[in-house]
Parts: sequence; C-alpha cells; structure tokens
Amino acid sequence: MRPSDQDGFTLIELLVTMVITVIVFGATLSLFEVFQSNNNLDQLRNETQDNVRNMMDSVARQLRNVIAPTRGNVIEPGALEQATPYSIMFETVDTSSAEFGENALHAMRSRYCLNNSNPSNEVVWQQTERWQAKEAPPAPATTKCPEQLEQAHGWQTQTRVVEHVTNKIGGRGKSSVCATETIPRCLFLYSATGVPQIVSVESTVFLNVSPTHVRPGETVLTSGVSLRNANRPPLVSFTITPINTQVELNASSSHDPDGLALSYKWWEDGTLQSTTAQRWVTTGSAPHGLHKFKLQVTNPGGLSSEEEKSVTLP
Repeated sequence: MRPSDQDGFTLIELLVTMVITVIVFGATLSLFEVFQSNNNLDQLRNETQDNVRNMMDSVARQLRNVIAPTRGNVIEPGALEQATPYSIMFETVDTSSAEFGENALHAMRSRYCLNNSNPSNEVVWQQTERWQAKEAPPAPATTKCPEQLEQAHGWQTQTRVVEHVTNKIGGRGKSSVCATETIPRCLFLYSATGVPQIVSVESTVFLNVSPTHVRPGETVLTSGVSLRNANRPPLVSFTITPINTQVELNASSSHDPDGLALSYKWWEDGTLQSTTAQRWVTTGSAPHGLHKFKLQVTNPGGLSSEEEKSVTLP
C-alpha cells in the first residue's frame, strides 16, 4: 500500500504568490485613490459652479432693482456707484426683513469684488450696508477687498461667496475678456467706459479647483443683465443760424439716450429767456458784435446737460 501523496506548494511558490497579490492589491488601491481624488475634485468643482450661479443670480436680481443714487435732492447720473474690472458697487432695493426707519425706498448698498491675496485661490466677496436714515450715507471705502469692518462708515457684512476663482492668474486664451497688458480677464465687463452711460453688466468667472494639475481643468461661467433703472444724462447739441438781425437756435440734435422727452432752457448773454421751445428765434434786432447762447436740456429723471456757443453778428 502506497502512502498518501503529500504534494503541496513550496515555500518559493508561496512567496511568489504573496508578492503578486501585494502588487495587484497595491495597484487596485492606487486606482481607487486616483478615482477618489478625481471624484472629490469633480464634486468640489460642481459645488463651486453652483456658488457662481447663485452669485450671478444675486447680482442680476439686485441690478434689476437698482436705485439711482441721490445726494440730498440731487439725482446722480447712472445706476452704479463703482464700475471697475474687479469691483462693482450700487444701491438696490433690500428685500430682507430689516428695519428701514425713514428709509422709504428700502434701499441698501451692495458691492461685489475679487480678492487675490492668495493667487492660487482668488475669492469673490460680497459686502453690504443698510441704513434707516432718510438719505443714504456716504459710500464706505472701496480700496481693498474686503474692507476692514472697524473703519468708520464701514461695511456691515462681508461674505465669501465664491472661491477657487482664477480670473487674475489665468492666461489670455480665446475665451478671455477685457484683455489688456494689465487686465487679462476682468470679472465685470460694462457696456460703456463711463459710469453714467452704463446700461448693462456682464460677469465672467473663471474657475479651477486644482490650478497646479491638468485635471479637472478650468471652467468659465458667464452671465449678463440689463439695467432697467439706469438714468443716463441727455446729450445736448444745438446750432446757431444768423437770420438778418435775428438768430435762430435749433436744439433738435439734442436727445436722451433712453428716448425720454427733454425740457429746454435758453440763455442769451447770461440772461435766462422765457422760451422753453426746442427751436427758438430771437425777437427784435440783435446788436452787432459777439453774443453768447447757452442751452440746458433736462430729462424726466432730473439729469441735465449744458452747452454754450458764441456767434458774432456783423
């Protein structure tokens, strides 16, 4: 009778099997780690994109309810108080449940600005100011983003609304806007260079949750809004035509950018005339020599523009 076979794995075979198992297990863990890292970055990117969309919705909603700034009884031109590539400030209707006191318009001041003190993680901040007085207080300082809350007439709230922004550190690719030597990609783009003439605002946010890596890469989100309550000053212009011993003045070339009706005031040699017509012919015989005429046009929003011209009568 033959004894039972005692065949099995040798020590070398066991060691080789263990090494192969460790290699396969290590590779599996590496793949899982890469997958987990990519999943975390994708999740962070999605959350950041949601924050950008919320910010853009907030900016659009507030700009649609923008209030033309006033100082005393004087209405200032335009709808914005500050309009720079990386900062925008304006007064808007406050929809919160705050106490408004004598603030009959329920107005508040809002500012959005970009801070790049950490170039690898730029942050968009929102700053707000509320008041109960009848008139709006002077605007707080806007030299920094954000400002110090301890300063006089400072901002009451300052909130980080979007992180992982790359507007300033990014390059000038095909999708770049506001491209100059000093401003490669602006956060806010305006329809005009002067604050009084701005009627629309476009916001472009570049995002990258991992700027030092190729993946997941940069994302661009853009939104725009038209300003319904933009109060632009009228454009004044008139012609002078001598007619024998009289002068014809015609202001038909004056107009309001928003198509509003204008009122007219005329001055002759420093004296306000009784006429308010768009076209006016002086009465009587004008004396020989130099005469100065001034026209002031005013729109229903209370904004005025003036022009003065001279004519020499023979």
